[in-house]
Amino acid sequence: MNDLFFFIGDYLKGKSILPSIRRILNFLFNLSISSFLFEKIYGSYSWLNYNDYKGILDFFIKGNFFIPFSIFLVVYGTTQFLSMILFLSFNYFKAVKLTKEILEYQFKKDIIDQRLKEINEVSEIVGPINLTKETLVSLYQNLRTKLTTEAFENMESSLNESKQNLEATFSLAFRMMIAISIYFIYIPQFGWFLYSIAAVFILVGMYVIMIAYRFLDVFPTLMRKLHHQAEEYLQIHLKQELSNSQK
Repeated sequence: MNDLFFFIGDYLKGKSILPSIRRILNFLFNLSISSFLFEKIYGSYSWLNYNDYKGILDFFIKGNFFIPFSIFLVVYGTTQFLSMILFLSFNYFKAVKLTKEILEYQFKKDIIDQRLKEINEVSEIVGPINLTKETLVSLYQNLRTKLTTEAFENMESSLNESKQNLEATFSLAFRMMIAISIYFIYIPQFGWFLYSIAAVFILVGMYVIMIAYRFLDVFPTLMRKLHHQAEEYLQIHLKQELSNSQK
């Protein structure tokens, strides 16, 4: 009961309750899958009355609890392993390929100058500030002191937490997909229509999670690459300015 009050309190305070909801749903879906497997292997079961303390004590002391507990652990471990393998197999090689492409890509100064010119033309129409090349270079010079190795490490650390949340949500969606498939088979009211809609939403959600994870995975590399390229462009730009001033 105290946990429920803390849960409601966190919600009213504006704190994220998604981790708590995810844990509850994970527990429920694991129980559903475990219950299905238990009945498939050992047959149907019935709940002990809450006031049947002797039956409850026998259930635990004589070891009968270990059978459903073992099934629950196997279900949890298997679904966790399979979801992790599925998640990594769809993301790892894609992320490696994207990282390689980012590292190998080389911006040319004339291309950057053209993009800065386009930004300037757009800013003259839609923005209150005229973003010239000199303005953007000056802005970067003011910001570059903050782009330290520690700043990039802090960014990567904060992204790792988001990546872990995405991976945990993917595992939940994987278990949900298995559970609703069982519900569809054994609950007559579930029906094709509800199952199809739920399956599409879950599968689309899993795909979006993988795309978001992939983006967060390569984002630090992309930022470091852009920083490196900006430094190279700045050095060339300053040399050209110095050369023009000496003429």
